[in-house]
Amino acid sequence: MSKYLIIVACALLVACKKEPTNDVDYYLAHADDRKAKLVECANNPGDSAIAANCVNAKEAEHKSLFNSKNTGMPSIQ
Repeated sequence: MSKYLIIVACALLVACKKEPTNDVDYYLAHADDRKAKLVECANNPGDSAIAANCVNAKEAEHKSLFNSKNTGMPSIQ
């Protein structure tokens, strides 16, 4: 009986830690949130390397560096 209670308690604690997942478009529209998430991910790469929000924030950062047509590198003039 106590085994089941411990398992349920652990499952509840893990479920409480989960943050809502934001998509790439969210991070493109919210630059401050994107920068904060990138700092958070860089401070703990072992745990956050495959976290959905870290991946989405990194992708949004890459997209924000290129032009709106996404034609690659900006032209050199």
